[in-house]
Amino acid sequence: MKIKKRRIRNKTRKVKKIIQDKKESITQNTAKKNDSASKKVAILAIVTGLFILLVLIIFVINLIKSFNFESLVFSFGKDLKTDQNNRTNFLLIGHGGAQHDGANLTDTIIIANLNYQNNEVKMLSLPRDLYIEDKQTGGQRINKIYDTYLNRYDKQTAQEKLKNTINELTGIEIQYIIMVDFNGFVKIIDALGGIEVNVEEAIYDPYYPLDGTIRYQTFQLPAGRQTLDGETALKYARSRKTTSDFDRAKRQQQILAAAKEKALSMELLTDVGRIKNLYNSLSDSFESDLTVAEIIELGRVGKDINRNNIHTQVISDDFTNCGGFLYTPNRELFGGAAVLLPADEEIIHDFSDNYFYTDAIEEAAPIQILNATKTPGLAGTYLNMLSRHCLNTVYYGNATNRDQANSVIYYEPYITEEEEKIKPSALEVITSMIDAPTVEGIPSEYLETERRANSKIVIELGKDFKSIAKPDPFNNLLYLAPATNTTNETSDKTDSLSENNQNNEVENTLTPNITE
Repeated sequence: MKIKKRRIRNKTRKVKKIIQDKKESITQNTAKKNDSASKKVAILAIVTGLFILLVLIIFVINLIKSFNFESLVFSFGKDLKTDQNNRTNFLLIGHGGAQHDGANLTDTIIIANLNYQNNEVKMLSLPRDLYIEDKQTGGQRINKIYDTYLNRYDKQTAQEKLKNTINELTGIEIQYIIMVDFNGFVKIIDALGGIEVNVEEAIYDPYYPLDGTIRYQTFQLPAGRQTLDGETALKYARSRKTTSDFDRAKRQQQILAAAKEKALSMELLTDVGRIKNLYNSLSDSFESDLTVAEIIELGRVGKDINRNNIHTQVISDDFTNCGGFLYTPNRELFGGAAVLLPADEEIIHDFSDNYFYTDAIEEAAPIQILNATKTPGLAGTYLNMLSRHCLNTVYYGNATNRDQANSVIYYEPYITEEEEKIKPSALEVITSMIDAPTVEGIPSEYLETERRANSKIVIELGKDFKSIAKPDPFNNLLYLAPATNTTNETSDKTDSLSENNQNNEVENTLTPNITE
């Protein structure tokens, strides 16, 4: 199989205005994806608030340490370290801290990629239950790597090991690490004088953990607008036993966004008294390998990054949706532990590469994937693969010719104001998975319906697909009971993406036996 394997570099953003002009029509064609999009917006707000707030706090702490405000504020700082694509990658870590159970378990793990050329930040969240093989300690969840090496060595060694682990998992080189604990979270809220949030639904959680014991305490909060102190805000963010993880993520979004806005509205950096109080409260709760000069440079760059230029994605175990490259193996094979494994290690490298170094996801070019053979389920299989890479597939089904020897990828270029033709960024991602020739111009028969009219890419999978396309790794999972064939002719994805006519592809895809 001849598949391209390379680091994809960032391309020109001339097409951005064109993409913006197309957003309304793309939204109409993908109306049933709005719920998923709203979830992404919620997660975006969480990590955006976290990133901005951490940078602000660390900047303030180091101003205090220097005892020379003016020389630092007006310093040009020091250039930040970069990767081979001139980006800086930060590892943002959240952990319990000394007064909490699992004090050094890194339950929040986020890669933040800073693009200087476009004043853009992209973030990628990794789940804490991801299982990592380690030569020195054996296999363990990723959230225990730091704790294990901290107990055996020292803090710097533990941080470097965690950075190296993330590099091996994603292929992304990490330049810096920023860590914050629960106590720091509480102290931030209290130093800000509390925050105001709108509690959408009353919370009653009789199973909130009582730290330092094996017992529980009851946490409850009425619906409506509330002013939360640090301890209450932490409980509001952590409570999950009577609600879902997504509900908790929305609450965390509220808290971090409110804290970030409160810090900025207070003009914190102009109030020396508040700065000193904040430093005294937080000096033991934050850690970073950034120097003072590097933090100043980060602040200089960060002031030009607006909210619309901050993006986020999550690596998950939903194998039909964006970032779904993980699965839950049989617990008996892992000592009864519920862990997550990659369906394929290389594919996480590819996704991270595509996500951080192309504009394919933000571009949202409408894509069709068509079965030009009589092999059932072919288009549906590759629909899932494109969906995992967060590409905007608006239609799948059968090609006009069902006996086509060779695969082909048609595309329609974007046209800039200068009448320059720009290929869709998604095209480069697709050709890294499907090594088929590309042809400018889409056949008219594939543009005749409203759903398909605005398509930018059409993939026809011919009889050569086995030799030119990567197979779906979810068809050959390890550590599972044998997978079963399932027929899925009436799924939501089928209803929303394919036309209701007799030419539609009959789905008979191999579904992995994934259990909780």
